[in-house]
Amino acid sequence: MKTSEIKRLADALDEPAQSEEPVLIETHISWIILAGGFAYKIKKPVLFSFLDFTTSEKRKYYCERELVLNRRLAAQMYLRVIPVCQNGVDFSVNQKNGQIVDYALQMVRMDSAKEMNKMLLAGQVREETIFSLAAKLAAFHRAATVISQPLDISALGERFNDLLSARAFAGRHLGSSFSTLITGAVQYSNRFLDKYRSAIMERSVKGFVRDLHGDLHTANIFLYDDPVIFDCIEFNDAMRELDILDELAFLGMDIEAYGRKDLSDLLYNEYHRMLGIDQNQGTIALYVYYKCYRANVRAKVLLLRATETKDRQVFAASIHSARGYLQLLANYMEA
Repeated sequence: MKTSEIKRLADALDEPAQSEEPVLIETHISWIILAGGFAYKIKKPVLFSFLDFTTSEKRKYYCERELVLNRRLAAQMYLRVIPVCQNGVDFSVNQKNGQIVDYALQMVRMDSAKEMNKMLLAGQVREETIFSLAAKLAAFHRAATVISQPLDISALGERFNDLLSARAFAGRHLGSSFSTLITGAVQYSNRFLDKYRSAIMERSVKGFVRDLHGDLHTANIFLYDDPVIFDCIEFNDAMRELDILDELAFLGMDIEAYGRKDLSDLLYNEYHRMLGIDQNQGTIALYVYYKCYRANVRAKVLLLRATETKDRQVFAASIHSARGYLQLLANYMEA
């Protein structure tokens, strides 16, 4: 489907209790329509190195995968996969008349005010909320499928070192110190992976690599009394098959990006207490490395967004946020 067709579909939606116009949200890989009490997610017909949504059959398959995988953590939110139909110039969802042209994932529309990133900005995240989140995450990780294939440490190093592709741009727009920082980060990663290779492999043998969420940051969490963790990666299994410490580090890093290291530390300690996992210097060092890696990826994505946009506000916001994540990366390396 095209954006113009998605807009026609959004305009045609008439949900019960719908008191306002539908809202259309667009990302690199999908459209999300918020209408009444529901959200409809439709995948774009795009092809990237890490996903292939080029046919309706593939989009249907990945809608179904997304439904199954996300029900592990957010069963109350994810409802069903339904067809998108076209009848002349009109589009509809879940109608029997017309030709099926695509598929949508239907979800319950959640309260956007409860998004964790927004609550952190507003200073509304309390310690008891972190206890609930740690319990939810620990239970999920405990039950997750163990991956017998060992982690590809070389691939991890290559993903970290891909930050070099943004070094020149960062130097021009953030200053030469950030270009130097990126060079130093890559050197740090290479040294770390050489030193801790056997420890990382041992964690694979012990079953710490599992089929997890894969994109666990604060914008993917609604902080109800029972936290709702949503939007896991469905399009690439390898991006979900992580060391549990890597996934925890992603969320911990993102919380610290909002200036709440106290809450990040609480999450880390409660999570490990609930799982009954003993900590040692090697584990802590690896956790810090994974936080470096996740801050690296966040910074790289933001710098890439800045290179692609023609919107001055988006450019300025992306550069500002990238600076913050790179500074966080520097702080972790000092630790």
